[in-house]
Amino acid sequence: MSMHQPASQPSPNPGYGAAPAPAYGSAGSAPAPQKKSKGPKVLMILGGIILLLSIILGTVLTVMGVGSAAASVNDIEELPGGSGTVTAESGDMLQLYAPAGSSGVTCDVVTPDGSEPGPGTNQSSTTTFDGVEWVSFASFEATTAGEYQISCDSPQVAVGPPVSLGGIFGAIGGILLGIGGGILGFLLLLAGLIWWLVARKKA
Repeated sequence: MSMHQPASQPSPNPGYGAAPAPAYGSAGSAPAPQKKSKGPKVLMILGGIILLLSIILGTVLTVMGVGSAAASVNDIEELPGGSGTVTAESGDMLQLYAPAGSSGVTCDVVTPDGSEPGPGTNQSSTTTFDGVEWVSFASFEATTAGEYQISCDSPQVAVGPPVSLGGIFGAIGGILLGIGGGILGFLLLLAGLIWWLVARKKA
């Protein structure tokens, strides 16, 4: 009589340390969240700073330049009848002015000590006051402090310092700085804002 051994059955429990199979349809690990770029914020801050500084510095330079030019114009005074005296300090540069369109005007300048005044500047100045446009036609340097006697052959003559070119250029530079820097700052600010909105929409 033959006997048969029953076939070995698999163990219902997996061996120690065996990893269970993942359930069907289970998702893997979630992706790490993306870090937000600091580029838009940096661009907006930089643009805002440039815009603000350009407006402030441009305004300051313009006001200072206009003030300097206006001060030199206010120092110009008309000589009644084309003759008179003007007080100057040693080293002051003075110009003689006549209404625009005048020609052939000549003047004699007598210094406080009776000597000849020093040579003037080659700068040509044009200004307007009392509704009249005045153009420089001669210039001299005060060599000593005191009153200078001026006698001209024209009834309309004025005397004063040259118009401040530094003030004029300063005012122009301030305007250009305010406009140029303001546009640059605004564009950077706008670019940063658009970048931020696009990144936010994608997120």
